[in-house]
Amino acid sequence: MHPVVIVIPAAILIFGPRAWVSRLLSKHDKTILDVDVTARDFARDALDRQGLQLVKVESTDIGDHYDQQNKAVRLARNRIDRKSLASLTTAAHEVAHAVQDASDYPPFIWRTHLAKVAQMAGQFGAVFFVAAPLLSISTHRPFPFRAMGSAVFGVMGAGLVAQLAALPSELDASFNRAIPMLRDSCLSDESLKDARLILVACSTTYIAASLVSILNFWPWFIAGVTAAPPHRLRADPVQVTANKSREVRMPTMRPRRSAGVRILEPLVRQLGKPLIRCCLQLSGRT
Repeated sequence: MHPVVIVIPAAILIFGPRAWVSRLLSKHDKTILDVDVTARDFARDALDRQGLQLVKVESTDIGDHYDQQNKAVRLARNRIDRKSLASLTTAAHEVAHAVQDASDYPPFIWRTHLAKVAQMAGQFGAVFFVAAPLLSISTHRPFPFRAMGSAVFGVMGAGLVAQLAALPSELDASFNRAIPMLRDSCLSDESLKDARLILVACSTTYIAASLVSILNFWPWFIAGVTAAPPHRLRADPVQVTANKSREVRMPTMRPRRSAGVRILEPLVRQLGKPLIRCCLQLSGRT
């Protein structure tokens, strides 16, 4: 696969949605709503109504997020005390993650576990890629290409799975939880429509990031499949060809599924259903 085939779509996927989100947030940061609460007050009230009084609402300089370990909804310092539409929409989304955590929402739990696995795989890969050349130099032997390829495959595969696992929880937080919160806060129909558009734009960044991960991973996956040695092929039931006086048996060879594919199948089924459901809901509402 030519590098341009990957680089150009990846650049579009990375910068296109981010530019859209940046423009929308900048626009709606200036839209001050006629409400009695700031983003901080909105988040606190929404958490209290869900029985999550122990979850804190804090300001941060590293971007809006929900801190699962410290049980805190953190909003950007320049938005937390504002009444803009962008501020309230962001607060609703992060509160939704806190609700997912409290209710043990399965895609959110899977996302958390897989993110830890991806982080550990990345740390292992960093150590491995530094140690491998040093080991090869000290032993005066070339490092096995199969081992190096397996390490790259594992690190990139773990990151891809973690990225895909985040999609169902992000879509659920935006459209199944944040939108009802904003509707209950008595936003006007026009403001609610704009809030939905903000959440749609933010969702495209998650989807685009997953597609970029797939683009990065796909050439390695194809290389691994095409490099499968012949002895790992197995014969299907024989195909019988008639030949007047005798039958000639001609086995058809089919590649055996890799262990990675067999391991990923149940995970894909479990995460795929909520993702497909959220996508259908999104397409029906926009």
